[in-house]
Amino acid sequence: MEVLQVIKDSARLAWNRKAWWIFGLFVAAAGSGGGGAGGSGSGAGSGGGEAHLPAWLIGVMIAAAAVAIGTMLMNIISEGALIEGVSRGDMTVREGMRLGWAHFGVVLRLKLLVFGAALFSVALLAAPAWLLALGSIPKLAAALLAVPAVLVAVPWLITLYLAYAFALRIAVLENRQAIDAIRKARLFLHGRILTGLKLIVAMAVGQAGVTLVGLLALLPVGGIAAALYFTAGAAPAAVAGGVLALPIALGIAGTVGTYRSSVWTLGYLAEARG
Repeated sequence: MEVLQVIKDSARLAWNRKAWWIFGLFVAAAGSGGGGAGGSGSGAGSGGGEAHLPAWLIGVMIAAAAVAIGTMLMNIISEGALIEGVSRGDMTVREGMRLGWAHFGVVLRLKLLVFGAALFSVALLAAPAWLLALGSIPKLAAALLAVPAVLVAVPWLITLYLAYAFALRIAVLENRQAIDAIRKARLFLHGRILTGLKLIVAMAVGQAGVTLVGLLALLPVGGIAAALYFTAGAAPAAVAGGVLALPIALGIAGTVGTYRSSVWTLGYLAEARG
């Protein structure tokens, strides 16, 4: 696999297939961690009376929850759609929605399996910190346990990420079930860890390049907003800046997501066919 060729081909697809940016946007959104699981102190007022949330705040919370759920659903659909699109070389948005929906179940199961494995791994490897916090072991023992834990955690989590990235492609392109795809991805990784690390570097380089171009594109928007601030005030500057910056920001995210998916799919295909 020629990593430079993968970078070039991925960049070309991400730029030429602008219709795919809608899928790339939701793939990129996977890294934004929409956690905010509702306010933790939901109104346990210290007084005896019941605390009621304002109606507008409830509406905002419901809307935010709906957006979060919609984003998660579209992320799952978009993963499968982009993998199919990159392997085919061309695809309409309508075809992408159909193909992504066809792989919805297996992509969801893969995400849940890998997320569970990562969560369990982090909890297990963080055991020294938990034990120290509970006062169960002295600080020296915790420090001695933490060193091997970190040495194990970094390569293990990287390997888990590589297996997940390849398992997604195997499941979608070969119509395999989630467990079967993970097994094949584990076998596929034998002797290819270095290839996976090269793809991580390729992904990071491309994302940095797209982000840099996006920031340069935002400079004129900043100039317009600054001019409006000094001539018309803060409110017009904020509104104009937001309206002008939003499509650029969405374009950056869509390009990054499309590029990232393309890197892994093209890298997998190059290795599988070679």
